[in-house]
Amino acid sequence: MQHEAELLDCLIVGGGAAGLTSAVYLGRYKRKALILDAGGSRLQRIPRTRNVPGFPEGVEGPELLARMREHAARYGVATERVTVQRIERLPDGTFRAEAEARSWRARFVILATGACDVEPEIEGIQAATRAGQVRYCPVCDGYETQGQRVAVLGRAGHGVRESLFVANFGNQVTWLAMATQHEVPLTELAQLRDAGVRIAESPPHRIECGVDGVGVRVELQNGQVLAFDTLYPALGLHHACELATALGAQAADNGQLRVDAHQQTSVDGLYVAGDVAVDLNQIAVAAGHAAIAATAIHNRL
Repeated sequence: MQHEAELLDCLIVGGGAAGLTSAVYLGRYKRKALILDAGGSRLQRIPRTRNVPGFPEGVEGPELLARMREHAARYGVATERVTVQRIERLPDGTFRAEAEARSWRARFVILATGACDVEPEIEGIQAATRAGQVRYCPVCDGYETQGQRVAVLGRAGHGVRESLFVANFGNQVTWLAMATQHEVPLTELAQLRDAGVRIAESPPHRIECGVDGVGVRVELQNGQVLAFDTLYPALGLHHACELATALGAQAADNGQLRVDAHQQTSVDGLYVAGDVAVDLNQIAVAAGHAAIAATAIHNRL
């Protein structure tokens, strides 16, 4: 492994909204920080978001990511494009991050590794996501589904909650229950009925996007074919918490890391910002986490 360079004030692991906002704050505080980024920010997959403050007409995810990278670079915070494989707490209380036979050392770490959606196995799903036919965040873009035919693909629990949430936007919602509707309590079935949510008669057999001018076409196992404008997969998220839990950081059952009021985990000196932290998965929330974590670190240096 290469000889380690100078001791940094903070290593930021992850170069999405949370990591880049952390870099802006630390750079403006005149602290020595470095971003270690694997390049997998979910911002790259957002066709257009309309709930980021300051962009009333919306902004494409890749454009927002590029602007945030430029912003961080303006304050001298560089980015190394690597995948961090391990973070170690050293005897002197500092941290060492290792990636691809290289290492970096810092007094503090902000983990901004985010989360990734569990994708259904649908041919052409990437193109459908770019076209807005497949969406993953009704908090982000449910407003845009007003008056549309919307399908929610998910099992009991998550599927029910997301169907009810999406139904608030004045659309026509169908829950593709994946044969789990019999696991739902009668009270929740009544909620779905009262909200006008339909339940597909049988599990989906095949889902196609962008065929014959239809946004999403679903063929059920009983042969029925349904057409929708939008599909929301509600299959859950994988939160990239492993680097932190390997150090002993506490996590919720879904993998989101537990933090205090300053975004610090149960490991002293290890902070978290963005989707990997326990909170609402939103760009604005990630930026808020980052501001709190970076300022807490600045005040400790």
